[in-house]
Amino acid sequence: MNIRVLLADDEPVILRGLKKLISWEELGLMIVGEANDGNELRQLIQTCNPDLIISDISMPGCSGIDIIREIHEKNLQVKVVFISAYQEFAYAKQAIQYGALEYLVKPVIKSHLEDVVMRAVALIREETEGERAKEMLDHYERKNRTVTIEELLDSLTDGNRKAAAELIHLGAIAVSKYTTVCLLETDADLSGASHWEERERKLVHFALNNIIKETIETAGNALMFHKEGKFGILVQHETPREPVQLAEDLHEKINSYLKLKVSIGIGSAVSDTEEAEYSYRTALKALRRKYFVGLNQVIENNRWDFESPESPGSLGHTLIELQASLVKALTSQQREQICVLTQQLLSLIKQQADGSKNVAVSNVYNMILVLEQEMSHIGVLIDQSHQESSSLLDRLSAHCTYEGLEREVEALVQQIYEQITHKLTNKEAVQLGEIKAYIEEHYKENITLDSMASMIYMNPYYFSSFFKKHTGQNFKQYLTEVRMKHAVRLLLETDMMIYEISDCVGYNNARHFSDMFKKMYGKLPQEYKQSAKVE
Repeated sequence: MNIRVLLADDEPVILRGLKKLISWEELGLMIVGEANDGNELRQLIQTCNPDLIISDISMPGCSGIDIIREIHEKNLQVKVVFISAYQEFAYAKQAIQYGALEYLVKPVIKSHLEDVVMRAVALIREETEGERAKEMLDHYERKNRTVTIEELLDSLTDGNRKAAAELIHLGAIAVSKYTTVCLLETDADLSGASHWEERERKLVHFALNNIIKETIETAGNALMFHKEGKFGILVQHETPREPVQLAEDLHEKINSYLKLKVSIGIGSAVSDTEEAEYSYRTALKALRRKYFVGLNQVIENNRWDFESPESPGSLGHTLIELQASLVKALTSQQREQICVLTQQLLSLIKQQADGSKNVAVSNVYNMILVLEQEMSHIGVLIDQSHQESSSLLDRLSAHCTYEGLEREVEALVQQIYEQITHKLTNKEAVQLGEIKAYIEEHYKENITLDSMASMIYMNPYYFSSFFKKHTGQNFKQYLTEVRMKHAVRLLLETDMMIYEISDCVGYNNARHFSDMFKKMYGKLPQEYKQSAKVE
């Protein structure tokens, strides 16, 4: 590091002599300016930022004493060496009082100047290194304190109640009426290399870090930490709405300055900082609800709760009934009813999910499988050729929101409807719908191919061909499947005896019923029931 030097004297010959008297560069010094009077020296001090000034003590404009007094008052880190005549020795004493390093008498002797300059260089380097070391120490102390606070916050939100006392000891938190944890995450996937480059991810993370830090520092009642890829904010507050106000302010700034979509989950407030884990868990729960309530929002825990079903059992029955009704509406081409039932199904699945994306996706997936199976009975195969590269479950899981999942299901149901319309004439669709609806309602009775044929005014032979053509099954096989489906439901959901179930599903001979059941499911009814209990 070159030391910056200013030379000042009102006699040009003295300035030239000083420049030539010693080898400045070899000693590690660089002359950055020359002044011919006190006023010029004062200006150069501001513009050149010198480390060392070698100046005549008595110059026009203002004296060296005026200059060093200003340096002293402004606490500038500048060393000053004065040179002058013998008769100005009184000046020298005053200069030393203000911190002048040395006083040289004209004519300046080379060895004296070299000694003074070398001493100045040593002092400047020592002070510079000392200041740099102090700055580094302060930096590391601040950094270590920040890391320690983050580690304690991470531990606190993991359930370590003792971490709260350590945070108080560090002066990081104080006693407050409420403590609330908020969690922030981007709605874009920062970890996906296909969308975000490493450099972009780092820049976004850096920018978010700065905005959050500035916002909470302004608020003065919060601490930031990082946990599981999310930004955490622990807020200490006296009134219930403070975390919401902070989160909304932060959300607006991120949207405005970074043009970035983020979701912020606000946990439930706790009255003791030691209980911050509970607030953290509820903040996670709130954040997960963005799948259902939409992206780029501030989400308060419990504010978006869905209506709870009466019981898991009744919900399951309702779901099965709605699926059966949708199949019936599709096969009978009741377009308006199809739309209504699809929305009811999706709403029920959303309710059943209770804020869990995985449960919602799983239930939609199972619903589509049921539709595919039922449609295959009438010869309608759902075309997925354009989606061969990914499985159905992967596609459903890929949606960022439940709304996207709903749109896919609606498109799929529309596709089924159009295929059925194309496959069947209106008359045949109505007839087939009537047949299936009749079987579903009267499977307990003695239904025969002849009786069904006469119901739609066909001869038995033509009816058999018609049914096989449009369902892919013969009539007897289809009737057996419907009866066995209801038999399984009664087996699993009631305490009825086997002979009672046999009678309820249209078999007056319990042995014949058991044989047909085993043929379809590989087990006798009682064995099937026992194995279901074990599972």
